[in-house]
Amino acid sequence: MPHSKLKVLLIDDSEDDLFLTSHYLSKIDTFNITIDKEVNYNKARKRILENNHDIYIIDYLLGPETGLELIRDCAREGINKPFILLTGKGGREIDLEAAKTGVYDYLTKSNLNAELLERSIRYSLQRYSSYVAMAESEFRYRQIFNKSTDVIFVLDHDFKLVNFNPMMTVLLGYTDEELINQPINMLFEHAQEADEFLYHTEYSDTKSDIEIVLRTKHGIRKNFLASSSQVTSIDGDMQYQGILYDYTNLKKSLEERSLDERIEAIGKMVRSMAHEIRNPLTNINLSLHQLQEITPEEGKIYTDIITRNSKRINDLIGELMNLSNPIDQNHKPININTIIQSALADAMDRIQLKEISVSEDLTESEAIIMGDRSKLHMALLNIIINAVEAMESTKGLLTIKTSSQDNNAHIEITDNGEGIPTDNIPHLFQPYFTGKKNGMGLGLATTHSVVKAHKGKIEVESVFGKGTTFIIKLPAIQLS
Repeated sequence: MPHSKLKVLLIDDSEDDLFLTSHYLSKIDTFNITIDKEVNYNKARKRILENNHDIYIIDYLLGPETGLELIRDCAREGINKPFILLTGKGGREIDLEAAKTGVYDYLTKSNLNAELLERSIRYSLQRYSSYVAMAESEFRYRQIFNKSTDVIFVLDHDFKLVNFNPMMTVLLGYTDEELINQPINMLFEHAQEADEFLYHTEYSDTKSDIEIVLRTKHGIRKNFLASSSQVTSIDGDMQYQGILYDYTNLKKSLEERSLDERIEAIGKMVRSMAHEIRNPLTNINLSLHQLQEITPEEGKIYTDIITRNSKRINDLIGELMNLSNPIDQNHKPININTIIQSALADAMDRIQLKEISVSEDLTESEAIIMGDRSKLHMALLNIIINAVEAMESTKGLLTIKTSSQDNNAHIEITDNGEGIPTDNIPHLFQPYFTGKKNGMGLGLATTHSVVKAHKGKIEVESVFGKGTTFIIKLPAIQLS
């Protein structure tokens, strides 16, 4: 700062006062000062807004206006350089008003000299330098805060949200007004999980990587890794800050990989066992055929039981083989609307029996995929049947929508049934997992296998007690 160049603009409607103040400035050797002068209020305002000076020394009285009005006006336009106010007669009222306006220093002309003016300029520049450093620090903080892809939030001592970055509204779907001053535990899917998180937040200085599940405004589950720490506000109140890392897609990817590995392992076992089971089963069926010819009529009931159960075993092996066998690569172009309509046709008896309403919103443009028609038909039929069985008779609504998005053919199948318990969703596509009393847990596992073999994705969104949506995305092709 010493001997640095300094551009000063003097603003005073008195030529004599301008001369005296310029004289004092010229005697200051701490800085290499360039002095500009202005006597007209409007011209002074224009020069200040050009922002070409380092400091402004302004008289309190400027004709019918005041220097405070000029400073206030320029501050509203974004000028925050140091302002030093001069007045012929000081007073507490002017002093307080100057402080409110943002004046850096306030000097009376009767006491003015080079030493006092030099000290005022030096202190004002130091204060301005501190202000700029703080502003830059706050700007960097705000950039990090506002542009972070993670959720950053601050809670008060009652665990209510008092500040959060835009990513919180983006990921959770609420508006700022819907979140501010609301308790954070309203976002948790499970009350017990919320209590555990708040307990760790309150009684641990820092807690990292707590796995939590939050619900969006629209009821979608999202997995987060949460970190929290205790902080003290400017007023000395205890607050808590936290960061939420959304790893919903990563978790889903890991679960899908684990499921694929499990299905592959089961597939190897099934293919091995199927051969071993079918050989003796074939001998049983051949022997049964011979036995039926020589069995008395009263014994036919037993041979019928053996026949039915033998067929059931063979059908079960067939389903297991369908699950474990990779899809043939001899795929053909298929319009997804035709698969939906054929699957609906096969499920129509059940739909009509339960008096379920059906709403179709099928894309008008052709969404073409390459695939195995029969296996995709089976995969969609499994979902439709599950949806019908989940809905109450006469009150059910089955909604099917197809569309083309991002080079994919999208299929959404929605029901307003009982929904899927949250704890069951991660296991939904695992073989042998079922929520039905008489189910084998192979339907959705087979559907998952078929979709994956077509290089597609299948997702499920469900709110227990309200309904479920299955979303299937399959790569689309363009036919020339």
